Amino acid sequence: MPNALATSSSPYLRQHAENPVAWVPWSEAAFAEARRRDVPVLVSIGYSTCHWCHVMAHESFEDQLTAEEMNRRFVCIKVDREEHPEVDHIYMDAVQALTGHGGWPLNAFVTPDGKPFYACTYLPRERWQQLGAHLDHLWTSDRPRVLGAAAEITAHLQDAASGDSHFPHDAEERLLQHTLRAWDAENPGFGWNPQKAPKFPPSQFLNFAVGHENSELSSRAEKILEALQDAGIHDRVGGGFHRYSVDAEWRLPHFEKMLYDNAQLICAFARHGRPDFLQSAINAGDYLLRDLRIGDGYAAAEDADDPDGEGSFYAWNPIQLIAVLGQEIGEQVAQDWNIVHGEREVGHHGPEPVVSHIPHPRGTRSVSDRARWEPLLPRLRAARDQRPRPGRDDKILTDQNALALEAFAWLGRRTGEPRFIAACRDLAAFLRTRQSPSGLLRLADRPAYITDYGAFVCGMCAAFDALGDPTLIDAAIAVANEAVERLRADNGGFYTTPAGRSDLIRRCQEHSDNAWPGGESQLALGFVRLWTITGHASWRSLAEGIFSAAANTVAGAPSSSCTLLSAWRQLQTGPRTAVICGASNELLRAVRMNSDPRMAVIPTSSCHDRDWVTLEGRTTLTEAQVLVCIGTHCLAPARTVAEVTIRLA
Repeated sequence: MPNALATSSSPYLRQHAENPVAWVPWSEAAFAEARRRDVPVLVSIGYSTCHWCHVMAHESFEDQLTAEEMNRRFVCIKVDREEHPEVDHIYMDAVQALTGHGGWPLNAFVTPDGKPFYACTYLPRERWQQLGAHLDHLWTSDRPRVLGAAAEITAHLQDAASGDSHFPHDAEERLLQHTLRAWDAENPGFGWNPQKAPKFPPSQFLNFAVGHENSELSSRAEKILEALQDAGIHDRVGGGFHRYSVDAEWRLPHFEKMLYDNAQLICAFARHGRPDFLQSAINAGDYLLRDLRIGDGYAAAEDADDPDGEGSFYAWNPIQLIAVLGQEIGEQVAQDWNIVHGEREVGHHGPEPVVSHIPHPRGTRSVSDRARWEPLLPRLRAARDQRPRPGRDDKILTDQNALALEAFAWLGRRTGEPRFIAACRDLAAFLRTRQSPSGLLRLADRPAYITDYGAFVCGMCAAFDALGDPTLIDAAIAVANEAVERLRADNGGFYTTPAGRSDLIRRCQEHSDNAWPGGESQLALGFVRLWTITGHASWRSLAEGIFSAAANTVAGAPSSSCTLLSAWRQLQTGPRTAVICGASNELLRAVRMNSDPRMAVIPTSSCHDRDWVTLEGRTTLTEAQVLVCIGTHCLAPARTVAEVTIRLA
């Protein structure tokens, strides 16, 4: 019989609905049941496209004997980390404090009042059974020891850092030096251990460093973009990028594809300006439109596993290439992409066979090489679409869709393609439906988390720069004000959730980025963008409060603070605005082609009735011209595309 997860809206929870474990969703009732039975609670957290979550489910949670022991010893709660990031945040901090590392599946053993006394990630079945028996024995025979550990861990989690520090003015130099220690010059990217693997796309670093005035930062960003583009982590046939590489060469990916990864990478590739980089951004944007779109929103991810074995959907061998492209071209592509006959290999991240024939061009590739492959991709994609496809997580999350909104905004600006402009407009309209009378929503039935607030404000500002619709800024201001009202902390930073949650053992602040931009950091960036667009200094003051609250984190871990550093850089250089007066689509298009994310694009034709400081004295000008201001200095009016290019250089 299905357990209590069968009717859940979460794909991840429904994956566990047939487990013999008596899973229940996160609720006050689950903890009340634990108090009634006088047993601990297992809080098991994951997400639907997580490979190791699948492995542990198959080994342990689908095993009848293991499940019976779990049901006897614990109340077992299953949590989708994307539905409940506030729960994930607390217990991820616990497992990192206890083990020095984190990840999913995350299994926290907690008291009936939610305090963790032990936490771990994946364990094979035998060790999982041993752990359950050991913790059950401690609970029944040495309760004071368990409660003491829970109190100590909870006190550690509640020990918030002071927000009275000064933001380090050498933060960018600290970032440069910190990342230098992990720099892999042979396979450009950052490897944070001696093996330099696994290797993750440093998305926030790329969006900070692309186009940076510091040539070392911008050069590293370009080298990483090129390495990502020409490696197995890039799904060249279908567009977009996989989650990470299990090896140092970016060759063999962990095959899940996340909306948040691709949205961030689209921005970096599109803004750089190289034709091949822009094409990779276009292909990734088309992947979102073709494979992740659900109505006017976008699904969270595609699975790492697929029906014919992990990686089989994405892999090619020479025979398959020749069958689609013909003998001569197929052989050439196999050579170009380093695809040879071989054996399936066991990857570093799972016991199931991983297909090794992933397109991974070796050596220095030219822009013309990449352009030559482009016409072949639709034929290969059509053939690949006949294969069994990995599963898709159809959750439409506000924060991830707001990241996608920014990606479509940049694609629309850099290409002028109607499909990307329409996608930007449609997605902005969809996200505005998440503004409910009760407040911003994360899902249709769930209140927002801080990442939803931060990404929404930034996404609407980016969409405004692409579309010129001032109601998008109205929406951003409304959500920003709501965040201030509900989430602002006394130290100037922001909590991840509103006050009043009795089911959480602490109210968190999160000062750093993860695989996605930190919500507090995105709020700082959104506040700076609102200050730049409107000229209202109150937004700058709010950003400065966050800089103070996060100062210690930036000083100690600058590589985890790139989103906040983007906001800091924009604030330090001062507001950059290009106000387009009169009716000239040509001048407006020239301004939007600029790749500097600090530059606000403000057309008076659509914004003339707003009370923005940036529009003072300009709404009555009828002659077509662009008025560019950098910090406190305004440049001479630009009346031609050539002059616009010079002013924005």
